[in-house]
Amino acid sequence: MTTPFRVMFVVLLAVASLARPAAAATEEQIESARLKGIEFIKAQQSQDGSWDYPNYTTGVTALCTLALIENGVPLNDTVVDKGYRYVKKQVSEVDNTYEVALSVLLLARVGDRLDRPAIRILGARLLAGQNEGGGWGYKCPKADSSILTGTKRIERQKGLGDNSCTQFGVLGLWVASRYNVPIEEAMISVASRFLDGQNEDGGWSYAPSTKEKPEASRNAMTCAGLFSLTVARATKIREEQRKQGSATTTVRTTESKGEKETLLADPTYAKGFNKVGEYAAGVGPGAAKYFLWSVERLGVLLGLETLGRVNWFTQGADALVKTQRPDGSWSEGKDQLADASFAILFLRKANLGSDISRLLEGEPDQQFSIANRQGTPRFNTFQDALAASQAGDTIRIDGNGPFKFSHDVFDKDLTIQAGYGYEPVFELEIGLNKLGLRFRPDKDVEAQHMLKVTAGTLTLEGLRLQFDPPISSKPLPWKAAVVAGGTLRLLNTSISEGNRRGMAGVVVTGPGKLYARNSMFVGGRAAVEVVAIGEAQAVTLENCLLYAPIAAAVINDPAKKAAADVSWRLFNCCVQADECFAAAGVTGNIAIESYQTLYKCESLGMSLLPSTTSSTGRIWKGEQNVYNVKNWLGSMGKANTKVSSPSTFAKFWNEADKSGGGQLIAFVNSRKNGAFAHELNPQDWDLGEKSELSLSVIRYGLAAPNVGPGGAYSRYREDFRYNAWKRGESEPEIQQTTNVAAEN
Repeated sequence: MTTPFRVMFVVLLAVASLARPAAAATEEQIESARLKGIEFIKAQQSQDGSWDYPNYTTGVTALCTLALIENGVPLNDTVVDKGYRYVKKQVSEVDNTYEVALSVLLLARVGDRLDRPAIRILGARLLAGQNEGGGWGYKCPKADSSILTGTKRIERQKGLGDNSCTQFGVLGLWVASRYNVPIEEAMISVASRFLDGQNEDGGWSYAPSTKEKPEASRNAMTCAGLFSLTVARATKIREEQRKQGSATTTVRTTESKGEKETLLADPTYAKGFNKVGEYAAGVGPGAAKYFLWSVERLGVLLGLETLGRVNWFTQGADALVKTQRPDGSWSEGKDQLADASFAILFLRKANLGSDISRLLEGEPDQQFSIANRQGTPRFNTFQDALAASQAGDTIRIDGNGPFKFSHDVFDKDLTIQAGYGYEPVFELEIGLNKLGLRFRPDKDVEAQHMLKVTAGTLTLEGLRLQFDPPISSKPLPWKAAVVAGGTLRLLNTSISEGNRRGMAGVVVTGPGKLYARNSMFVGGRAAVEVVAIGEAQAVTLENCLLYAPIAAAVINDPAKKAAADVSWRLFNCCVQADECFAAAGVTGNIAIESYQTLYKCESLGMSLLPSTTSSTGRIWKGEQNVYNVKNWLGSMGKANTKVSSPSTFAKFWNEADKSGGGQLIAFVNSRKNGAFAHELNPQDWDLGEKSELSLSVIRYGLAAPNVGPGGAYSRYREDFRYNAWKRGESEPEIQQTTNVAAEN
């Protein structure tokens, strides 16, 4: 009874375990164990990017890389990048069920759209590998994606397989189904397998029991049985919704049972769930890491803190903290890499099926909640939730909308975030003034924006602000968001204009700050605009896409005509614009810092300088940027003729950004300036094969899979770096290397 990842099941002493008091490891101890585990795994990587496991090198490499990513190691980390690239190279040859499924999980977690064909091929192999018993054995035929569109029924393999391979096959197929791999028939067979194969005690065995050869229930396999039934049920829910149309998505009211409650009440499921509760009581220092990972996956998937009478995470984390070895591992021998990966996945509470969780929960009839409040109070409208909010609250939106901003004013610390699996769209609605009359934007300045921050910190996460202002008799200075004071923080948020009325994405009009990470600014007249007021104003952009006529503008207040004191900081951004930095006629100080950012623009700053030859009041600092610009620097549209290349640009700024380069920037999907739309894929701005930068060890421009709402936000909020964001830690790390961009 073996699997490639050492499924050694312990004898569970349930009575003794229940008698043992739970000794909870502290958050600091858990964090320390997790970090030590990460470093152990990283240190074992081979030069070619793989991790070693006899006959299963691709599988364990995918597992190790996935575990590192789930624990917050960034995609551009050298170890992660090498592991990912190794697995990609093996896709054409991989045919072991474990390796096929783990490769699907890794490629999907990275999220590069160029990997979609490979994921579909791997999904086809999993479909072709399902056997007559609804499960999987060790091998899958090397099928290709052509079988996914054929009308011929896929012929099932002989035999019954085992439940360990089967749960990996099920997990891989579910993830592959996000890429249009049809799994409905396969999941029907999976459900039949586990409904018919349950033992009398409620558990499931490694190999299906027969009358001739009964098999004893096992702890991890019982978790596998429940997990597989959960995926089968989620598949059925999703298919029913697809047939009925998205408008009829299951709505969970306060009176009705959700799909999760219905599933837990099913007799077969309930019997298995009780058995898992018994097994969970045996979680302790001797528990197999594969079993712990199986418990974690089920607990997180169902959103349950306890299984039976056991707080599974508290007890499991305590066991892992106590048994970790000095070098960061948890075991010896060939299984130590798999054990370490399962352990840190457990400690991270990684949810590899968050979309399943959403399907089981259903869409609530009250889509707005204050998530941090006891009891999670819910509201019918966003305005109701906003009115009930207090400083420090988090308003969560479990719906896609569209919803409305009507010139709302924010003056306290508040977070507004997308619920798991949702992409809330907010649009402008012209609201009512204090007299109850409809605002007139051509006369009322306060009607020219969607929202305004005056104090405190407003944080928007995973939202789409789609700004399509109404027709007016004259051009108006439309603004999606205004920062008159305080701070606006944007995480995985998109601000776009679709009807070309000339909005600015964010306008800083007072002594305020803007910090944006993983966000998109599309269309309008400018992505970000700062109105100089004579006081300090700051804009920080990290891993952001700026696709607008002007990327970053500083303008004068026509009434005050104050000098500027503005700082711009860009980290790993991608800027495509007619003009990157504009400051026509602006006096005062403008300081720009830029790191590993791509500039593909008609001009970098033809109105940035106070005069064509002077840099007085202007500062440029940076490293390793890449410039594809026709015109470099100037004043009021007139060029400084001495600046015509990266080297002369660096010389003008007293050797700032000597590492900057002028290589060709070739995106995967080239878009002309002005081709703006609400729904754009940030991966269009990935570096394509025609750009030599795509082979560089430095990450230039975007980590596109993390940019924007939806799946990117879901990935990032499951990333350990999200905790630092929530704590307000916002200083990005600059990747230092001597292999820099060289000028053509």
